[in-house]
Amino acid sequence: METAPCPISGSAEFTHLLQVPDRFDATGKERWTLMRSCASGLIMLNPRPDSSEISVHYHTGQYDPHLHAQISATIAQRAYLAARRFLLRYRAGLILRGASKPLRQLRILEIGCSTGDLLNYFHQKKRIPLQNLAGVEPEPEAAEYARTVFGLKVYPSSGDAADEEIRFDRIVLWHTLEHIHAIHETLDYAAQQLAPDGVLIIALPNPESYDAKHYQENWIAWDAPRHLYHFVPETLEKLLEQHNLKVVHRQPYPPDSIYNTLHSEKLRCKIARKGFHAPQLGFALLKGIAAAVVGAVLPLKASSLVYFVRKSI
Repeated sequence: METAPCPISGSAEFTHLLQVPDRFDATGKERWTLMRSCASGLIMLNPRPDSSEISVHYHTGQYDPHLHAQISATIAQRAYLAARRFLLRYRAGLILRGASKPLRQLRILEIGCSTGDLLNYFHQKKRIPLQNLAGVEPEPEAAEYARTVFGLKVYPSSGDAADEEIRFDRIVLWHTLEHIHAIHETLDYAAQQLAPDGVLIIALPNPESYDAKHYQENWIAWDAPRHLYHFVPETLEKLLEQHNLKVVHRQPYPPDSIYNTLHSEKLRCKIARKGFHAPQLGFALLKGIAAAVVGAVLPLKASSLVYFVRKSI
């Protein structure tokens, strides 16, 4: 375990925010501490597992982003995989928007590519050559799936991927930045590898969202201890400024409203020792729709935000 300073300010002065559960804790009793930096306002997990300890908290076969078709999945997990495949077109459209060159010429790097579904979509559906696609994924089984099933070039860390001769038109951190211990090194690498007119796309859960306020400590996107940081626009912009990067656009990502409310309601029932049945499922879906509507009308209250980032001039 380690206690970390705020990566924005370097300050070790914090105020207590919440005690939150680990959704994979079978007892429902384990709690992790969220703190808010007095200097920057950033919400952090503190103390936290260090980089050598964190891997045991990513449960193979349970952690949704690492699920794939070769895992014997439950009905709920199969539904998640189907929804993830269905949404690939939408996500890819956001990432490719405004591309200034033909798609076949684009170079794309995904940091935190998991099983490689998004990169494979770019290859299969957008005809971007495999040699123009690369991923970074530290989880060995997910990375191996991406390599063997999709033929993707996947590195275990951004340090292993470093190549000064390559500049990427799109670098994607889709629900990844909040997991990374070496956050400054990762952003340095992204800024270095981004083409002059390239775009860095960062998707993050929003701790100021409608659903976060409703579910409080049972909000699934706290996801302790896997999520180390929780950014709002102001704190993300402060961090990016240190790497000569700036946000040029941000927008809600509505599908996360459904996912977050569904799993938050399920977690709340688990903590309360109650069943999660049809009435609870129906309630969660209604809350998810409400959260999506709130996010569409008030983007700063959206469940997740997608940030489009360029190099500062």
